[in-house]
Amino acid sequence: MMRRFLHASAAATLMLAAAAVASSEELIPADGSCWKPFAPRPQNAPAGEVRKQESGYSLTSTGSGRRNVYGGWRCRVEGIEGGHYYRLRVRAKPRGFAGRAELHESLGAQIRWRGDFGGAVAPSYVWEARELKQPEGTYEFDRVLMAPPKTRAVDLELVLQWTPTAEVEWQSISFEPSVAPAPRKVRVAAVWLRPRDSRTSADSVQRFAEYVDQIAPGQRPDVIVLGEMINRVGVAGEPDKQAEPIPGPTTELLAERARRYRSWIVFSIVERDGPDLFNTAVLIDRTGRIAGKYRKVQLPFEEVSLGIAPGGSFPVFDTDFGKVGILICHDASFPEAARELVLNGAEMILMPIWGGRQALVRARAIENGVYVATSGYDYPSEIISPTGEVLAAAPVDKGPAVAVAEVDLSQRFPQDWLGDWKDSYRRQQRPSAYRR
Repeated sequence: MMRRFLHASAAATLMLAAAAVASSEELIPADGSCWKPFAPRPQNAPAGEVRKQESGYSLTSTGSGRRNVYGGWRCRVEGIEGGHYYRLRVRAKPRGFAGRAELHESLGAQIRWRGDFGGAVAPSYVWEARELKQPEGTYEFDRVLMAPPKTRAVDLELVLQWTPTAEVEWQSISFEPSVAPAPRKVRVAAVWLRPRDSRTSADSVQRFAEYVDQIAPGQRPDVIVLGEMINRVGVAGEPDKQAEPIPGPTTELLAERARRYRSWIVFSIVERDGPDLFNTAVLIDRTGRIAGKYRKVQLPFEEVSLGIAPGGSFPVFDTDFGKVGILICHDASFPEAARELVLNGAEMILMPIWGGRQALVRARAIENGVYVATSGYDYPSEIISPTGEVLAAAPVDKGPAVAVAEVDLSQRFPQDWLGDWKDSYRRQQRPSAYRR
């Protein structure tokens, strides 16, 4: 599985299953006669052909040794209605790609909307695909998109770019009217609570559990975000005295709350693993099971000097509402951390945070096109939209409080000229140029 190029989350699969085709009206001619080669410059045009088959046709594109090849196949579809939904599906059988990054950068399907809006409406990208079991080595792009208002037609484009030696065969191409994707609504609760002068770590953790008891029955959140190192905040002493294993007392106490209120809960603690200490976030599911943990990668000097060790990866976790990633505090100071989560498919980032710069945290939401929910001490507890809007907030040092917002992970955020930035970001980024 080529995880960077082709991550198909369970949530996305469910969304597409819900988006059943509203009409059997296939908008592309069965013989493929609408497809024409295109390239902005003949010097960089890929070679290609239409292959007739018993079951229809396929289209090929090859780099032909041209280093900066760009182009492919284009089909104009008239009679598109603005505000209506359409589903593009196409299979790709790639050959000769050097690796994940090249595959991600070099293959894609895109929709150019045509209507009375000039260039203000950017193309829509279909960048996410899943690897099929059969035929082996084949990937399927599948996306339901809404035509912008005033749309009258579309140009469907199947693109090969910037790979001189690779080739692709496009198969089973369809474009049909569809119903809207099913909403994926998530009720998020971001807690601001700062225990002070606790006698023990257990006392601080108990405060968080009791506050969950206060808010969960009325708010009925799908996910609750609690603070950073909740077994250390408000407690005197060194982290060696506060550290505990996972599973351990804190995870057991909050797992009971997760079961009781049928909510996902995330928080971080000082974790002991053999001789080592970590700042570790734990994700507990609605049944009280530990669904995953994440060890803080980007450690500030204050934690390093206390002997805290760093983690080394950015896992993403499946939930019953979508895919989530976790960052902890100083991670948000580095764009690479959030970027890795989104590359791995995260649709929402949950962030226990002690303190930090709000501009950076909001930038992580904006630049990646994802929701971010924080739970802070010297930082407000917030729920931030993919465009950087604060949907709900609980301020610093005004007493225990909770910010609650219902978000819809199926919602898109198109902007003039940019389009949906999450799609543009995922399609236009070039990981091969970022790494040594």
